[in-house]
Amino acid sequence: MKQEFTITLFSEKQEGLINKVALILTRRKTNINSFSVFFCKTVNLYRFTITLIETELAVQNIVYQMEKIIEVFKCYLQTEAELSTYQILLLKFPNSDEKEKEKQVTSIINAFPIIQETDYCVYTSKTHKETIQQLATKIAELEIA
Repeated sequence: MKQEFTITLFSEKQEGLINKVALILTRRKTNINSFSVFFCKTVNLYRFTITLIETELAVQNIVYQMEKIIEVFKCYLQTEAELSTYQILLLKFPNSDEKEKEKQVTSIINAFPIIQETDYCVYTSKTHKETIQQLATKIAELEIA
């Protein structure tokens, strides 16, 4: 049964990636309801948001193909119901001697690194609003700036 899905994709570069994503969708004859690209200045990432109406299996295959693209860090699939209960979280930690605090924070939200640079590391996770509030209190306890 067809339903509305939202695909959220994180990438480092934008050039040529729109064409690759559109090619994946057109090969499967998928109609796109909306397609938007945003630049996140704080973590130097592009966020693509694609909304389409298709069967769950077809959309899972599309997400699998998109994650195979080299420039793509992570691709999330959400239904309309999940959009109202889940949030995608990005965390940027400076690389310092406080690795234990970083591990405590990332274990709360099941985060994994998507960018590791010499002076910082960016983590992402798909989580509930309550977990984000719990994370905020833990960060306040650990005094992470």
